[in-house]
Amino acid sequence: MACSSKQKQRSMKKNIFSIGFFLLAAVHLSVNAQTTDSSLKTFRIGIFAPLYFDSVFNGAQYKYDKQMPKIVLPGLEFVEGAQIALDTIATNNSIKAFVYDIKSKEQNINSLLNKNSFDSLDLIIGSANGSDYKQLAEIAVKKNIPFISATYPNDGGITNNPFTVILNATLNTHCTAVYNYINKTAPTSKMVLFRKAGSTEDRITAQFTKLNAGNNGKPLFNIPSINLPDSFTVADILSKLDSTRTNTIITGSLDEIFGKKLAAICAGLSKKYTIILMGVPTWDGIKDFTKQEFKNFPIYYPANYYNTETDQWSNTVNSAFKIKTSGKAMDMVFKGFECTYYFLSLLIKDKTNFMNNLNDKTLKIFTDYDFKPVRINAQSISPDYFENKRVYILKKLNGVITKVY
Repeated sequence: MACSSKQKQRSMKKNIFSIGFFLLAAVHLSVNAQTTDSSLKTFRIGIFAPLYFDSVFNGAQYKYDKQMPKIVLPGLEFVEGAQIALDTIATNNSIKAFVYDIKSKEQNINSLLNKNSFDSLDLIIGSANGSDYKQLAEIAVKKNIPFISATYPNDGGITNNPFTVILNATLNTHCTAVYNYINKTAPTSKMVLFRKAGSTEDRITAQFTKLNAGNNGKPLFNIPSINLPDSFTVADILSKLDSTRTNTIITGSLDEIFGKKLAAICAGLSKKYTIILMGVPTWDGIKDFTKQEFKNFPIYYPANYYNTETDQWSNTVNSAFKIKTSGKAMDMVFKGFECTYYFLSLLIKDKTNFMNNLNDKTLKIFTDYDFKPVRINAQSISPDYFENKRVYILKKLNGVITKVY
């Protein structure tokens, strides 16, 4: 039976208020105890996310009626996923999890430092960017607490920090995955990298040049880098294609406008030319690729995360999230769940050797982690950080996403 508009409005309002009041409870209570048996070993974890509590509530009063500000949702969904993990994990130990809103006046990182809130933590899990990420990383190495950076795709310039674990691979690692995939699946194709002007674009181009350098200094493949103007046209792309063989087009920019325009032109040209279009990790969230102009045109891009949502873990998360919010769990919910469940399980299993056992295959949830120590200076004894090097190559075709590598 179809829902009436009033029923949909009531459902949406229930969803918004359920999420909103969960946020209020999470920030004020800030503790989840799995068990309170004083004879058991206690593990304390801090979960840090941008919840923007001060912007959403005026005291206990929720400021919005039938909507939730978009800026709130990623952090909120991440924390909700973490909460489901805490409710689900089976353990005979005592667990205390503290949820911190790093965008609130009372719970920003500097305030927490002044209150010595980090001193008793065994594990830091953070969905944090920029300066918040860097502060958490600095605290981790200073206090010898493992810090799991769950969502930031950057090393933030940190060095000599063997307590920081980066789940969302850096840009260079994504470029490496794309290059290896092309090398394996389309080595005889005509390759070309299209980019725009910019420092990030320079980094991408430099990484592909480095990867393509042969042992004798001669490039393995001919991969010209074409700097397109902002007003580039079909003719600019067409002039670089070969009608007699497959054309592999590498996107050399994270700019969404540039990427969508390049993809649209390639989709149109694919009716006469064989084109493999390799995108960038930010393409995962571009909804335009489901439009009619992209019908039957596959788009490839690298990603650290892939979940078909057909397994038992996904069913557990979806069911729990639906009960709490009447909504459907999105990627950030699954990421919050996986990150919390996996690393908390690892901590409980062997706290002493936590950093040496990051790749415990017996604890896999959704992702095939492949953590490796990164040493910016090859001569360094201590890692600068640990990074998840497992990058999937995904294909989006007619709205369906599949893993191809």
